[in-house]
Amino acid sequence: MRNKKWIIVAFLIFMVIQTMVAGCSKRDESTQEKIKPENTPQGFEGVITLWDFPKWANSKGNRFYWIEDMIEGFEKKHPGVFIELRKLTWEDGPFELQAAISSGTQPDIACISGNINFSWYETIEPLDEYLSSQDVADFHKGALEVVKHNGRIWGLPFYMTTHIMFLNLGIFKERKVEPPKDGIWTWEEFIAKLKKLTYDRNKDGRNDVYGFHSFIKEGYYNLWGIVMSDGACPLSSDLNSFTFHYPEAIDGLKKLSSLVNVYKVTHPDFGKATPEEAWTAFAAERKVAVYPAGSWAVKALLEKQKEGEGFEFDVAYYPVGKLGMPNIIHPGVASYVVFKQKDEKKRKLCIEFVKEITSTEQQKNLHLYGVFPARKSTGNIYINSPYMKRIQQNLEYTMPPPGHPRWREIEAIVQEEIRRVLLGEKEPEGAMNDAKKRIDIILGSGHKVD
Repeated sequence: MRNKKWIIVAFLIFMVIQTMVAGCSKRDESTQEKIKPENTPQGFEGVITLWDFPKWANSKGNRFYWIEDMIEGFEKKHPGVFIELRKLTWEDGPFELQAAISSGTQPDIACISGNINFSWYETIEPLDEYLSSQDVADFHKGALEVVKHNGRIWGLPFYMTTHIMFLNLGIFKERKVEPPKDGIWTWEEFIAKLKKLTYDRNKDGRNDVYGFHSFIKEGYYNLWGIVMSDGACPLSSDLNSFTFHYPEAIDGLKKLSSLVNVYKVTHPDFGKATPEEAWTAFAAERKVAVYPAGSWAVKALLEKQKEGEGFEFDVAYYPVGKLGMPNIIHPGVASYVVFKQKDEKKRKLCIEFVKEITSTEQQKNLHLYGVFPARKSTGNIYINSPYMKRIQQNLEYTMPPPGHPRWREIEAIVQEEIRRVLLGEKEPEGAMNDAKKRIDIILGSGHKVD
């Protein structure tokens, strides 16, 4: 598995280099035609490369229209400057970006999700000196902490989000089950309700409506809120030790496993379904009563209601365990970073553009995406949404994934072992001990974090 992973990374690095080389030759030709020979007002003329992920869509379904509009406006203000956009996907983009950094072919600007990888600090620009004290104070603390390291600010936060439980209230009413009051439930209450919500609707002798459903996939932590409900954390605070084999994590994994292997309250494809299949079972087929998802799902479910295909829903916190409060891991802060620039004038332009796209004015558009602004001055963009109000409160219980440089490898091992537990192939203790053996090799292979 480990060799296979490195083969994939090596292949990605090769493809990134090939793409950059090919792109550069085409870019040079087109840029030569556009750039005037005289000096531009800002003292720099040339190409700024930007790698970004899709955001909200326009009426034509283009999920990059917002950033394309921002690019067009910036280029008009700065004749001779051209921003070249590379469109990433949420599935492959993080791997492509890491491969580019490893090969020294990183862009000038990139959007990232979650903590900045500790291995990147030598390749990105600190932004402190370009921010006023008012700028810094305007960011929510939770957003700013994600981009801070050793007292410096390495990126500008754009938005925040987290996971929460979505409830199909139609199924709750059908089964005469009360939703959790104020969205709060204990583990015992959670189980009791899920058992009642799992039943045989068509009376053929087999359950066809299920209390709970979700999926497992690298980069998604929708089930970790249960695993961590007793206070678990995947790595130690110094990021040098694996800690998911501790009792609080084992107890949390036993809870998750009990949903399918003891209480039988999950969809038959629980742990096997893709994200799309799991969402379809909940949102389209209406076979699932409780489903964990990000805040984006509010907008998606409301749109289904407008189309006449939706259902009444609500949101609730993850069930409370021994910790006494939700404990969620989510790459919940999206930020923009600027990579090291030799040309000071180009550096200033890159930072100017990043400040522009993360401004208060632009963050007011985030209601179109179903996420929360990272700036306080944006105000409450969801005044009339009780769903978003509760999800925003849930941000207080959300932490980003660990910032270890090889976290994606570590996470892949943990996800694989969690899946095996849910499929009944392993017991929680054995699975996490097996994960520890493999992860200890990674943590002890010269990648200690200082």
